Amino acid sequence: MQIFTTTFDSFGLDIGDRSLKVAYLKPYGTSAQLSSTGSIDVPKGVFDKGALIKPDIFCEYLTKLLDNVAPKKIKTKYVHACLPETHTFIKLLSIDAKSSEEIPALIRDELPRHVPLDINDTYLDWSIVPNQNIDPSKVSVLVGVIPKKTSDAYTSSLRNCNLIPVSLQIEAQAILRSVLPYNEPEKKSLAVVDIGATRASFILFDHGSIQFTISVPFASDDMTNRIAQELSLSQTDAEKAKTNIGLDKTKGKGSLLTVLGPMVQELATIFKKNTSFYKEHFAGASPINDIMLCGGGAQLQGLPEMLSELLPNIKITRANPMINAHDAEKHNLNLSYTTAIGLGLTNAFRT
Repeated sequence: MQIFTTTFDSFGLDIGDRSLKVAYLKPYGTSAQLSSTGSIDVPKGVFDKGALIKPDIFCEYLTKLLDNVAPKKIKTKYVHACLPETHTFIKLLSIDAKSSEEIPALIRDELPRHVPLDINDTYLDWSIVPNQNIDPSKVSVLVGVIPKKTSDAYTSSLRNCNLIPVSLQIEAQAILRSVLPYNEPEKKSLAVVDIGATRASFILFDHGSIQFTISVPFASDDMTNRIAQELSLSQTDAEKAKTNIGLDKTKGKGSLLTVLGPMVQELATIFKKNTSFYKEHFAGASPINDIMLCGGGAQLQGLPEMLSELLPNIKITRANPMINAHDAEKHNLNLSYTTAIGLGLTNAFRT
């Protein structure tokens, strides 16, 4: 199963626990042009922590989504889909390879030390990452690993929806493809935090490659649940309060700031721990002075500002998932489309 690259004309499909999102982008000179997008919420129970539980309902909602994308219909059946972060692994390995022919066998020997899966029960893909090793005798290889059971379930379901899966990608790769300038990603060293409905992930990027990813206990639904519990609100009213008030201390008498403040403080602590871990355990680690926020949960009012107060030496910004599209100003897509756009860019930047 190909994870990183493809040459087919295809669209991107972000499969989340609570929603499906589509983005279809085409090459446009040295950038990309967004042709079609769409989103649909899916009922609870279709997915459980990334596992596909009800494939028939998944297909029903995916078909409905593709029938209603705008402004144009998507004619191609080829698709890049994203597997849940909780079911995938990405690892940067440093191996002693004297020739490129040795790399596949060396990866299979080394990978079991880093991934808690039987290598025979997985699909993997890899690419060489230049300029990673201080030791010139070693080669840096970025390896993506997907359990066969998970991959086969998604592949089968997509085919049952009359689609042809070209790649099942790891979420971190798609996110970075969306938020980093295509022509100069190697110049960046930063952390990206993707805040989804049911999970969040911390991605550390340096020297032109992902260095590591880790799940973060800070999700949009967690915030809603905390608001509902602390303020005795229904889930619907809690969601409205989160959207309309957020961390603005001038609204709602600052009630949500009191409720959500400890969660944001914990998120800042996680940033510090992860960047410290990187500095202490990775040779040649660059200082991480930039953090990008993406995903639907990153739209919380006041989140970048509060994090900036808690992390005064770090630049905190919301990502721009349309940075590689020439007509970005024409589209009003929110941060929840970040992964879908990154998947769609695989078609625009075919490698």
